[in-house]
Amino acid sequence: MPTLRPPLLAAMLGAAAPAALAQDANTAPTLPQVNVIQQAPLPGFGIPRDRYPGNAQQADEATRRAADPLNLPDFMNSRLQGVVASDVQGSPFQVDITYRGQKLSPLLGTPQGLSLYLDGVRMNQPFGDVVSWDLLPEAAIADLVLVPGSNPLYGLNTLAGALVLTTKSGRTHPGGQAEFSLGSGQRARLDFSQGLRNADGSHFFAAATLFQEQGWRERSPGELANAYLKYGRTQGDTDWSVSLLAAGSNINGLGLLNDSLAAVDWRAVYTAPDTNRNRDALLTFQGSHGIDAYNTLGLQAWLRSGSRNGSTGDIAEVEAGDDVSPPAAVFNRSKSRQDEAGLSLQWNRNQGMHAITVGTELAANKIQHDQYTQPAAFDVNRNALKFADAVEEHEIALTGRTQRFALFAADILSLSERAQLAPSVRWNLVRVENSLGHPAPATDESFRYSKVNPALGGSYVVNDGLVLFGNAAQGNRVPTALELGCADPATPCVLPTGLQADPFLKQVVSRTLEGGVRGKVASSVQWSASVYRTDNRDDIVFVRSGVSQAGYFTNIDRTRRQGVELAAQGTHGAWDWVASYNFVDATYQSSGVLPGPLSTDDNPNTFQPGTRMAGIPRNVVKLTVGWRALPQLRLAADLLAASGQVVSGNESGTQPELGRVAGYGVVNARANWLFAKGWEAWLRVNNVTDKHYATSAVGNYDFFPAGQVLPAGAQPQPARFIGPAAPRMAFVGVRYAWD
Repeated sequence: MPTLRPPLLAAMLGAAAPAALAQDANTAPTLPQVNVIQQAPLPGFGIPRDRYPGNAQQADEATRRAADPLNLPDFMNSRLQGVVASDVQGSPFQVDITYRGQKLSPLLGTPQGLSLYLDGVRMNQPFGDVVSWDLLPEAAIADLVLVPGSNPLYGLNTLAGALVLTTKSGRTHPGGQAEFSLGSGQRARLDFSQGLRNADGSHFFAAATLFQEQGWRERSPGELANAYLKYGRTQGDTDWSVSLLAAGSNINGLGLLNDSLAAVDWRAVYTAPDTNRNRDALLTFQGSHGIDAYNTLGLQAWLRSGSRNGSTGDIAEVEAGDDVSPPAAVFNRSKSRQDEAGLSLQWNRNQGMHAITVGTELAANKIQHDQYTQPAAFDVNRNALKFADAVEEHEIALTGRTQRFALFAADILSLSERAQLAPSVRWNLVRVENSLGHPAPATDESFRYSKVNPALGGSYVVNDGLVLFGNAAQGNRVPTALELGCADPATPCVLPTGLQADPFLKQVVSRTLEGGVRGKVASSVQWSASVYRTDNRDDIVFVRSGVSQAGYFTNIDRTRRQGVELAAQGTHGAWDWVASYNFVDATYQSSGVLPGPLSTDDNPNTFQPGTRMAGIPRNVVKLTVGWRALPQLRLAADLLAASGQVVSGNESGTQPELGRVAGYGVVNARANWLFAKGWEAWLRVNNVTDKHYATSAVGNYDFFPAGQVLPAGAQPQPARFIGPAAPRMAFVGVRYAWD
């Protein structure tokens, strides 16, 4: 591995930390307890976090609650090492999460390099592998673990890592709590949960969330609701539960904003509408049985059904010399439905120096997608209004079916009290079948993907305060029905709308090498340092073909993400702190051209080995400092600083007018007051200095400079479109917990 040269900013943090977070609780500050990292989606096969052969991160409910986050992505952005959120849509529930240079996103077309699990069920949706933050039952989540690297046991999309969420039950979380908060943007949120535990071993848990806002940007109202129910029973060596999640949301995502309009009004919208209506239901059965003192058997089955409906007002595609004053508009509408059923079985054996697991997973899903388009015109506020006499055209109809099958095995081999090895292997077999029409006649296509992914990790305890670890792993990602239906440069599609039968896409194969050290100083400071390299072959990316949202998916031969992760956490009297620094070098390792609206034959957007990838800050620093001012009052501040980024569409650097996305530093402050038994009030101010900064940017032609229509006969000019971050916002809340 070539020597990495992170800037001297790393030295400012000194020692580095484990990926686990500081126990930022409202009682006397303490370090987090040692927890177990599950090595596979189903429970029963785990390893203590301090012996895990990688830089895994963990946060329980108390840690998250003490940070008073606005939602789960907000917590990850402020407290998880190496995680950065990009506010590309203006909604707190439609953000991209980037970790080790790869993304977990709700936006169709974003390459998905992480997997998400909820109680062992893979939550990446069949249509595009996206995740819906707005559909997760946040009030029911007990533990969060970010498993790093290309861990094959977590299956498809685990290229940079896996985000693993575990829900509460009445057995583990008896009692209840309610929380209500209000804040800027007319935001209001209510969370409720109640757990019951009975003497006969039965238990019950219920949770619900209601959320609504008008949004900090124009025309950006959003609302969501979800409910979660779980019933189970523990009898001797048998434990089982059944859970039901029902969720829905209506969110207006506003997209990127041209620089010239952002200079006039930071809260403005370029074009509208951009609405999304999501629905999801998940029924899960999970059970385990101890066969004897050494063997346990785990079983899980699930049924999932959901829908996505969206409508967007976009600029119509134009040709050279077209009259674009004002630009023509098009109104796109789409609706899709996804249904999935799955079954997984896992056998665990613990005896002597071995902890072995062998398992299998089988899942099948069906997708139905339809797209409609209608000519429109922009009004003075850049809203796309459909022509009353124009006929809506049923442009695309797609029926997709995907079956996936996997076999996996792993062992935790204790060579001695100090040394452990963790070999594992997983075989993934996936078949994707599409029937695509415009809307008729339909064209059938079928693709088959297979891959065996091995991994080997190890740890060695030098002494009580020092542990060495390392691993090598391989994972893969299979093209989805969406990507396979939009892979022809000659017939680009408008996501998530236009699809067609297209050329074959290769699966992504990711290989990760990681090594590091973690330790502690006395009992008050913990630290860690790690380095990693992830090489992807045949990365799948979405590239634009013109000034509209149209584009297509294609393979990039080789890409690389490598970096350094440093962090530290500790306590001293009434003070507690946690700090981290991450350096990420994300580059292309092959040569080619990234098509786009600004890439021309005369000035192509080329890349070659060493070209930096767009949208990924190289340096990220996070610092949290808390002070127990009084036994009932705690004050804290969070600092997040990120360096500049390459603008998407200007990877070659040949579009100087696009510049770069400037680095930023933002400070959040909060206070917690325990004013009565079980009662807590909190205040949070985000972006205390009211700094205007962008978290992402792309290049395109600007048809509405400063929000105005182009003068007659004028042609649009290249411009930078940014993802504006939220200005200063304040929130207050009250929480009550009972036994």
